[in-house]
Amino acid sequence: MIFAILPMVLIALGMAGLFTQCSFNPGGPAINPETAPTVDAAAELRRAADRVDFPVVDPEVPAGWRANSANVETLASQHRVVRTGWLTGTGHYLRLAQSDAAEEDFVAAETQQSPHGLGTVEAGGLEWIVYASVRDEQAWVTPHNGALLLITGDGTEQEFRALAEAVGSAQPVR
Repeated sequence: MIFAILPMVLIALGMAGLFTQCSFNPGGPAINPETAPTVDAAAELRRAADRVDFPVVDPEVPAGWRANSANVETLASQHRVVRTGWLTGTGHYLRLAQSDAAEEDFVAAETQQSPHGLGTVEAGGLEWIVYASVRDEQAWVTPHNGALLLITGDGTEQEFRALAEAVGSAQPVR
């Protein structure tokens, strides 16, 4: 029976490979950062600043980083959050979220976890509280210029610090 089914399975796999352009990658999916969308972060943050009641900063990120997402969303608490995401030069992703929500609500919404502080770090002239986040990531949170700022993603500590430095020296866009 196996010898009767084996040719059909091989034909089916061959057809799938030909017509759907399937590929086999035993190391996991290959992600090409060049195919990710690109957004004009400065323009998106200017538009967002007109829609919220807190100062929005536009950090000057390191060369080689590319903004690929930006949005404004209303949290369950009815506070707004402005998010901007970057692909770093090493292919990691970092997101800056800005809001005037209460810290507990903001952190819970952004990390999808109950807030549990892990400690603090000093970066960009600011003291950041470190929280656990999804997928073993961290979230760094600090109050700045009347808003809460939160950095999260799968970036390295150096990349977190680079974004924190850029945020610490950024001026509000309005």
